[in-house]
Formats: sequence, C-alpha cells, structure tokens
Amino acid sequence: MDTSRRQFISALGQLLLFPAVASLSAGTVPDIGKGKKVTFGIISDIHKGLQKDAERRLGIFIDKAIEKRPDFIIQLGDMTHGKPEDVEAMLEVWNRFPGKKYHVLGNHEMDGGDKGALVKQLQMPGNFYSFDVDGYHFVVLDANYFKQGGRFYDKRPSKREGLPVVNELLSDAELEWLKKDLLGTRKLSILFSHEAFDDIWQAPCSSSTGDVRRIIREVNAVKPEGFKVIASICGHHHIDNHKVIEGVQYIQINSASYFWIGHAAAFSNGHMAEYKHPLFAFITLDSEAGTIEIKGTQSEFLPPVPIRENYPQADKLYPGIKDRVIVYR
Repeated sequence: MDTSRRQFISALGQLLLFPAVASLSAGTVPDIGKGKKVTFGIISDIHKGLQKDAERRLGIFIDKAIEKRPDFIIQLGDMTHGKPEDVEAMLEVWNRFPGKKYHVLGNHEMDGGDKGALVKQLQMPGNFYSFDVDGYHFVVLDANYFKQGGRFYDKRPSKREGLPVVNELLSDAELEWLKKDLLGTRKLSILFSHEAFDDIWQAPCSSSTGDVRRIIREVNAVKPEGFKVIASICGHHHIDNHKVIEGVQYIQINSASYFWIGHAAAFSNGHMAEYKHPLFAFITLDSEAGTIEIKGTQSEFLPPVPIRENYPQADKLYPGIKDRVIVYR
C-alpha cells in the first residue's frame, strides 16, 4: 500500500475516532472544568540507542511520576531510534507507571523501523490523535513527514533530479484533520509535537510551522474564549524555551539527556554534551487561574562543559527545565 493511501486511511480513522461536533456558537457554555486542575508529567528526547543510560534516565522520571500521580504522562518523541528491541526495553520501564500514558513520534524513531509498526508497538491510536482530560483537549501531532514531488513519505525518499525533499512536515490530511478536530472541541486545547512551531535560534522549526500557526489563528478567531488553543509544547531541539506568538504559549521541553554539538566531538559523549541528571517536568493547568505552571528539573553538564571557546552559542544553553508560571489569558 503506498504512502498516500495509508495517509488517507489514517486520516479517515482519525475522523471516525474523533468526530467534529456541530459548529460552536458564541452562546455555548465552554466545558473548561472550572476550578479543576490537570497535571501531567512530560519528558522528551531520551535517545535510547545513542544515550548509554537511557533506561536509567527514564526510570527516574517514572519513579517520580509514580510518586506524584499526575493525571497522565507523555513523552515527546525520540525515546529511541526505532529499533524494536530498544522500544521494548524502554516500554518495560515506561509501563511501570499505572496511569494514562501517551506517546509522540520523533524524527529519529524512523531511523530503525517502520512508522506503522512503531505506532502499533507503542499502542498509539494513530500517528496523530487527540484526547481529553477534564476541561482540556490535547492534540498529538506527527510532524515527521517528508514531501517530494507532491507526495508524502514516512522516510526520506531517494533523491530524484529536480525534485527537492522537504522534511519535518505534517501531511495535508493531518492538517485538515487538525483544523476539524480543534473546531470540534468544547475545551481549551493544547498541541503536543516533536518539532517546534515557534521561532528559535538553534535550528529550523517544522516546515509546517506556517500552516499550523494559520490553523491556530483561524480557529482562535472564530471560537469563544473558553474554546481556544492556548499552548503548543514540543521537544526535538534540546533546549528550554518559552515564547508567546499571537497570544499562544509556545513551550520547548529540553532533552532528558544531552545537547548535540555538531561541529566538534569533544564533549562528554562525543558530539553529545550530556546532562548529569535526567531532565523532565510536571505541568499543572489551572483553568480557574488561567495558568500553566511548569515544575522542571535542574542539572549540570558533564565535563567538558560547553563554553564560548568550544561552542560560540554556549551562553544560550541551559542544562535544565526552568520553573515557570505562565498566564494564558
């Protein structure tokens, strides 16, 4: 079955799983769970297959999640590099958490496996999907498509003369589904993705950034206040960052493991400037206060530490996830 047909079937399945409800009128009372708080644990970019102690790092997060008992936990991709045996090893740790658990696909998950097989192994409802917890609607996106000659691919296609390849994309079917899904919810919405949709110094964002922002802008323009998209949370770039764009909070969750420095293999693990302790966060959404509270973890670089002399942008790196209280309204 070719990729285009698989995308159509996937999108159709998503629409059947999460049908859009009737159009929302200004007089509709939003289901925002007033007075309720939702807390979730979040971790990203552990990189089993590259990071030597990946299971230990994930285990520390899972132990803390078991202690804190959040409403759910989520990992934002690149938990592994896609080898089925590595996925299984990490799932043995991941599944120790007894509550709800969600996965986002990362770009490196495609290094060693098939996307469909990985979705099945991770027991995801699809490569993109959505779910509700109390007064909030969460949307998980797959921004790992490649496009060449008008077709979308799960992996980088072979070079064809005169046909450039665009990467880190949402497919057209996924973009169409995203807008319908956001228009159909009676809750405040938050996007989860691997790649970023904001503007950062470190690397290019998703090639679908403009399309995703346009959809958010269009959705928020027609929705009453209690139905809006309030945040987009990603991993991938291995930095700690927060930015507000058109009233939406864009939050980047740092890697659990390291920052990659491509120009020199002179750090604690070659190109990897590793964090001594694993990084993760617990985020609390308070619909009454209108806040997103991030409780992060702090660490330090294993030596040699990135400094201006060995990495010109070292001052922009931070081996932690900062505590923040973000007001979204």
